[in-house]
Amino acid sequence: MSGELKFVRRSENGSEQKDIEVWERLHDEYIKEFGLSKVHAKILKVIKQKALIELEYVITGDKFKLTLIQMEEERLKSMVNTTGSGVTIEQMMVHMSKWLGQWIKPKEISVKEFFTLQKEYERYLKAQNGKKDK
Repeated sequence: MSGELKFVRRSENGSEQKDIEVWERLHDEYIKEFGLSKVHAKILKVIKQKALIELEYVITGDKFKLTLIQMEEERLKSMVNTTGSGVTIEQMMVHMSKWLGQWIKPKEISVKEFFTLQKEYERYLKAQNGKKDK
C-alpha cells in the first residue's frame, strides 16, 4: 500500500494497524460495489508475470531475468501512475468536469461518487463512439 492511510480516520486518535484494517474494509466494499476494473485486472496480470519471472530467476539463476523483472516493475509503475489508460486521475477529473459542465472538486468528491461518475462518463463516450461509426 502507498499513500497516507491516516485519512481513513474519523477522529484524530487512531493507529497504523487500525488505519490498515479500515482501508482493507473500504477496499473490499469498493470491489463489491464496482467489481474489479479492467485496469486492476491488467495490473494483477503484470504482478503475476513479474512474480513468475522472479521465480524463474530463483530457479535458474539466469541474470537476464533481472532485466525482465525491472521491465515489469517499470510497466507496473506506469500503469499505476496513469490508471492504466495513459490518463492520470487528475486529467480524468478535468475531462469529466468539462462533460458535466461544472468543476469537480477533488477534496469534496467521494470515492464512490468518482467511480460512479467515471463509469457513466465511459458509457457516454462509448455511446458517442458508436454514433460516429454509423
